Amino acid sequence: MGKIAVLLFTTPLQFQNSDTAIEFIKAAVEKGHEVTVIGLGDGVYNAVKHFIVQDMPSPVGKFKELGERGVKFVNCFPCCTARGLKPETDFIPTATIESTTTVLEIIKEADRFFAITI
Repeated sequence: MGKIAVLLFTTPLQFQNSDTAIEFIKAAVEKGHEVTVIGLGDGVYNAVKHFIVQDMPSPVGKFKELGERGVKFVNCFPCCTARGLKPETDFIPTATIESTTTVLEIIKEADRFFAITI
């Protein structure tokens, strides 16, 4: 199957984008696709392990589960540093922080690219 890159540009709770992405990614994984999620802008919060609100469903937990199923979560380095986020303490275990160049390479190498923004 193919490589799919999904860019998330919004926070996990402000819009339904994270939930939409999760369902799309689940379907792609079930069909055998290799999926990489890219956190850009406030989208980096989708992989922040402590970004959970009590009594609300957490997209962060769902992204962690997807990571355990082989989905990669790559966050833009400048976006993370601008928000004071640190890779060693703030992110789910399956998330990485990469340079803008690496993010662009992931997009370039994907067979399909989906941007989920507002």
